[in-house]
Amino acid sequence: MIKPAFIDMSHHNVRSYEPAKKKLGILGVIHKCTEGTTFADKMRVQRFELALKSRLLWGLYHFIRPGKIIEQANWFVKSSQGCADKNTLYALDWEDAGVSIDDALTFLREVERLTYHQPVIYSGHVMKEKLAGKPHDELSNYRLWLAQYTSGTPTLPPGWTKYWGWQFTDRGEVPYVEPPTDMNAASHNTADELRADWSGA
Repeated sequence: MIKPAFIDMSHHNVRSYEPAKKKLGILGVIHKCTEGTTFADKMRVQRFELALKSRLLWGLYHFIRPGKIIEQANWFVKSSQGCADKNTLYALDWEDAGVSIDDALTFLREVERLTYHQPVIYSGHVMKEKLAGKPHDELSNYRLWLAQYTSGTPTLPPGWTKYWGWQFTDRGEVPYVEPPTDMNAASHNTADELRADWSGA
């Protein structure tokens, strides 16, 4: 059985993260922050406070759309104010096939410049299709949060020898969190290793 290390979510109903930590051993939460250049998840600050209260690792992701990439990066970082600290992880959610490799890299570079944290890349088949079987030297320098729903061994995109995180199902059940929930495994051997590698600062 795959052991979940962290969950990711947007504005679902959550009363507490404490049962997820105690019953499932969840170590962290990555929450939707923004999408495009105008949307910001209204629950992000409240969930940040819940995560801090439960002493969970905390991250934010941006759902990228085609066009205005620098503006999207700036919107993401600006909207993280009040729900981020020095230990926060920043992630690019790359699911839109209209976003190119160059677009993704532009976003990643800008977020890293603004936050001094190296973001992680969340993607699955979209990124694999863009790579077309060939590794990309700069892209593969970023940590990979792989989306692939399987109970077996996931297939890595070219350029990576391991995943940083692996979203193995979108049908998880977490106490006090409205189902279904995205569940993620980590490549780290211990909780301390994940904590040390979490923020990318």
